[in-house]
Amino acid sequence: MTQLKLSVKGAREGVALNLPATPAEVSEACAWFSRLNIDPSEVQIIGVNSPIRKLGQYISGANVHSSEDIEKLNRLAEAIDQMDSREQHIFAGALDAESINGLDDVVKLTTHLGDYIILPNIDSDTELGRFLVDTGYKNFPEAVQPYLDYRAIGAEYYAENGGAYGPGGYVRRKSSLEQTPEHRDALITLHLLTQRVAETMAEPYRLILPATDEELDQAKAQIGVDHFTEATIVKAEFGKPYLAELIPQDCICVEDANELALGIEEMTQRDGELLKFLAVLSVEQPETMTDALRFAMELDDYERITEGTYEYGQSVLRRHGADDELLEAMDGYMDFAKLGEASMIEDGVRQTEFGLIRRCSTPFPEETQTMQMGGM
Repeated sequence: MTQLKLSVKGAREGVALNLPATPAEVSEACAWFSRLNIDPSEVQIIGVNSPIRKLGQYISGANVHSSEDIEKLNRLAEAIDQMDSREQHIFAGALDAESINGLDDVVKLTTHLGDYIILPNIDSDTELGRFLVDTGYKNFPEAVQPYLDYRAIGAEYYAENGGAYGPGGYVRRKSSLEQTPEHRDALITLHLLTQRVAETMAEPYRLILPATDEELDQAKAQIGVDHFTEATIVKAEFGKPYLAELIPQDCICVEDANELALGIEEMTQRDGELLKFLAVLSVEQPETMTDALRFAMELDDYERITEGTYEYGQSVLRRHGADDELLEAMDGYMDFAKLGEASMIEDGVRQTEFGLIRRCSTPFPEETQTMQMGGM
């Protein structure tokens, strides 16, 4: 909760105003000073209680008698309330890292937290330098590492990249290469838990996939691990319907999940590919996410059938060399639908809720078929 302390210069007493506040609540708070023979128009913000450290120094100039400023303060308070602990730490560090010139800049910053990264528990040049060496960002032979000037290494990086040491760690703005494209969807979200996450965050860390190699390295740094195998995946969420029901969520590997997310992203860019993948999953029934990734990589071995038995019968003949002229000549003398129905069974075509699907290399086993051909 964000709370303003209102008073006048030189006064020993003041009144608290919880945000967000209605115009009536603001008026009531200011009217309190009238009972002390203090002009309410002299009332100003003299302090702030907030989860965001030093927020008061950035908003103390706001005018509590301005309905416009109160509306902005309310938006700010609501934004802070919706932040998790990691986002609050980023916000606090970003305030110190940027040149803030008034309330508008503070409110605007709440909508751009994704432009920043935080390296938790790093509060000095020395700690930053040690982190850069330990993670391999600055590559030094292990034999010389005990003799390195970590403070100088961290100070050099700080000078080049800017940022600030906030209450939750080192915060800096992402470079242009680190910016996640706005159009990229969160296709898989993994909720990760580590000792550092448990100690510094209110909830598991959310890893958004697909991600670049650099984004994955940054995530490792933020949760305090060298390898994702050191983290516990407590939950996986999928950004497309039906995937959660068709992809197993036991024994998930972060790297496989990222490759799968990249594959799904490519599928969404080609008409019918995601439906084909869903149909494949429903028939193949993968036992692990690694199996699901394998089916995604082998998707060209499957064909999604969008035609009925009549058209399928004709396509079978085309596979054997018949051209359109021959098919036209045969029309009326051959039951294409019957041929199509028999060929679907022979080809192992399966009926799924996502449409008909067949495996091109080796047909699905006949003994497990559940497809109903009638009425096609």
